[in-house]
Amino acid sequence: MSTTEQPALKDTARQVLRYVRPYRWGVALTLLAYLGAAITEPLIPHLIKTVFSDGFKPDSFSVWWVPVVLIGLFALRGLFGFLGLYLLNWTSWRTVMDLRRALLETLLKADSSVYTTLPPGTAVTKVVNDPQQFMSLLSGSVITVLRDGLPTIATLGYLLYLNWQLTLLSLITLPLMAFVMQRINKRVQRIGALSYDAQMRLSAKVDDLVRAWRVVRSFDAAAHEREHFAGLAKDAQRQALKISATNATIQPLSQLVAAIGLSLIITIALLQARQNNTGVGEFAAFVTALLLLSSRLRHLSELSQPILNGLVIARGCFSLFALPAEPDPGTHELQRCQGRLELDAVHLRYPGAERDALQGLSLPFEAGQTTALVGASGSGKSSIVTLLLGFAQPQSGRILLDGTPIDELTRASLRRQFAVVSQDIVLFDASVADNIAYAQPRDEARLEQALRAAHLWDFVQGLPQGLETPVGANGSKLSGGQRQRLAIARALYKDAPIWVFDEATSALDTESERAVQQALDEWRGKKTLIVIAHRLSTIRNADRIHVLREGCLVESGSHAELLTRERGAYAAMVQAQTGE
Repeated sequence: MSTTEQPALKDTARQVLRYVRPYRWGVALTLLAYLGAAITEPLIPHLIKTVFSDGFKPDSFSVWWVPVVLIGLFALRGLFGFLGLYLLNWTSWRTVMDLRRALLETLLKADSSVYTTLPPGTAVTKVVNDPQQFMSLLSGSVITVLRDGLPTIATLGYLLYLNWQLTLLSLITLPLMAFVMQRINKRVQRIGALSYDAQMRLSAKVDDLVRAWRVVRSFDAAAHEREHFAGLAKDAQRQALKISATNATIQPLSQLVAAIGLSLIITIALLQARQNNTGVGEFAAFVTALLLLSSRLRHLSELSQPILNGLVIARGCFSLFALPAEPDPGTHELQRCQGRLELDAVHLRYPGAERDALQGLSLPFEAGQTTALVGASGSGKSSIVTLLLGFAQPQSGRILLDGTPIDELTRASLRRQFAVVSQDIVLFDASVADNIAYAQPRDEARLEQALRAAHLWDFVQGLPQGLETPVGANGSKLSGGQRQRLAIARALYKDAPIWVFDEATSALDTESERAVQQALDEWRGKKTLIVIAHRLSTIRNADRIHVLREGCLVESGSHAELLTRERGAYAAMVQAQTGE
C-alpha cells in the first residue's frame, strides 16, 4: 500500500481506541490518579504566596510547617504519579496482548496467496514489535497529557484567580504555537510513513539472509548482500535523520514562542505591581505559577512527535487486518472419510501465470489404494495436492471426496482427513515429541509406533533428553534425512484416512527409504496413499500410477502395465533412470 493510499491517522486512532476500550476502567483510574496529582499543583505557588506575604511576620505561623507542607505535597504528588503510571502501563500491556492475538489470528486465517508475498520478517515485526512500540509511544503521550495537561488546567485556574487580565493576555501566543506545530506535524507524518516502509524493507532483507545463509555462502555472495543491505540501511538512516531533524525543531521553536510570551507577561506584571503597589507575595505567586505553566506547556508542545510516530507505526501494523481471509464456503462438517477422491475436468491457473497448471484434468484416487503421480517438474503434481487441501480453487471442474464436492466441506474438516509430508520440511522449535504429536493429544504408545515406523526410534533413544530433546529452529539440530523422517513420523502419528507423500523420501538413505516403504506397505488397503515421486523405485508397488505432462493426464496404469507400452512416457522415464 503506497503512502497516498494509506488510511488517515484519525482512522488509525479509532482502531487503537477499539482495543483500549475493554480496559477503559484502567484509563479512568489513571485519570483519577493524575487528577489527584494535578490538584496539588496550584498549592505550591499558593504556599509561596503565603510565605512571602505573612512568613516574615514574627507571630504569623511556625516556620517548621513550611517544610512539612512542602514535603507532604511532593510526596502526595509522587504517590498519585506512581499509581497513574502503573495503571496506564497495565492498560497498555493488556492492549498489546490483545492486539498481538488479533494480528496472529488474522495471519492464521489469511488466504494462502498472502504467504507468497508477505516476508516472514515483516510479519514478525508487525505482530510482535509494532504493537509494543506504538503503544509505548502513545501511552507515553497519554502520561504527558495527564501529568502536564491536568496541572496546566489547575494552574491556569489559579492564575485567573490571581489576575485574570494578565492570564488572558498570556494566551496570545497559543495561535502562533498552533500554527508552528501544524506545519511541523504535516512533515513528521509524511516522512514517518517513508521511514516505516524503509524499516520494513530492512527487516525483510535480514530475514532473507538468515533463511538463505547456505545459498549466500555457497554463491560467495556475502559482498553482494552486504552492498544491498548497506543501500537499504542507508535509505532507512536517511529517513530516520529527516524525522530527527524535524523533531529537533519542535523544542527550540516552542521555547522561543513561550519565551516571547513569558517575557511580555512578566514585564507587564512588574508594571502593574508598581502602579497598584501590590505586595511581593502576590507577584511571586503569579510568576511562580506562570513559570510552572510555561514548563508544562513546553512538554505538551512536544507531544505531536511521539503521537504521530506511534500512529504511523500503528497504521503499518494494522495493515495486516486488510489481508484477505481464506474463503471457507463449506458448511458440512466431515468427521472421517472413506478416502475416495476424484478430480472431474479440473482447470487451474495461478494468478499471473501464462498457462493453466491443470488443463481439464480428471483423475480417480480409490479408497484404500496407493496412487502415484509422476511427471516432470511443472506437470501439475503439486498443484493437485494444493487443490485437494483447499489451498487453491479451480477455475472450473469439481473435486469430490467420497462423492461430496470439497467446497461443500468446511476447510478444517477437509484438512483433518489428510496427513501430508512434503519435500519442503517444516519443523517447530520444540521437542521431538511436540513436533510429532503436533496439535494433538500426546500418547506415548503412538509416539513410539510412529517413530519406529519412520525408522527413527533408535536415534531418538540416543539423544540426551530422548523425546524431550529440542530440535532447534526448523530442525536445525538434525540432518536432512532425520528432519524428513521426523516429518514422516508426524504424519504417521496423525493417523488420517488419506496420506500424501510429496517427495517424502527424497532426502533418505537407501536403508531408511526401504524401512519407510515397508511401513507404508503395512497400511496398504487401510489408507488412501497418494505418492509423488521422481525416484520411480519408490512407487513400483503402487496400485495405480498416473503420468502427467503440462497439467494433462498422459497415461495411467500399474507399474507392470505401463512398462509394456511401447514408446510410453512412463517406460521412457524408467529407462532413463535405470539405464535398462
